[in-house]
Amino acid sequence: MYGEPAGCCGPVDTKAPISVTINPEARVNVARTAARVEPVAPGHWHPIDLTIVNDGYVTGQLVIESDPVPGVELDLPPHDLTGEPRQEGAIRVRFDSPAVVDVTLNFRALGALGGLANHSAMHLLLRSQ
Repeated sequence: MYGEPAGCCGPVDTKAPISVTINPEARVNVARTAARVEPVAPGHWHPIDLTIVNDGYVTGQLVIESDPVPGVELDLPPHDLTGEPRQEGAIRVRFDSPAVVDVTLNFRALGALGGLANHSAMHLLLRSQ
């Protein structure tokens, strides 16, 4: 149920639109939450928050990658994992002009290949108007 503590497979209680869970083997599971990503104005950087739940107390870097998307700039900084059970982070997006795009984000911890069954990747539908 939403709002319960995160466990193996439960949802993450967060106001961020993206939740990332890292298990003790540094496998990454990323998911959309109920929080909306509001439309953005072209020409301005817009942050998109993410919550990182580190069930494995993993330290190192969480890397976020995406293929280029025409007309969109993505700022995907690596996030330093401190080993704390929960951290907040963000990515940023900027549109050249009004558009709707589907961005595929891939998350990796410690340079690992990611999670199982593509749980380390997500599609994010973004809109600029």
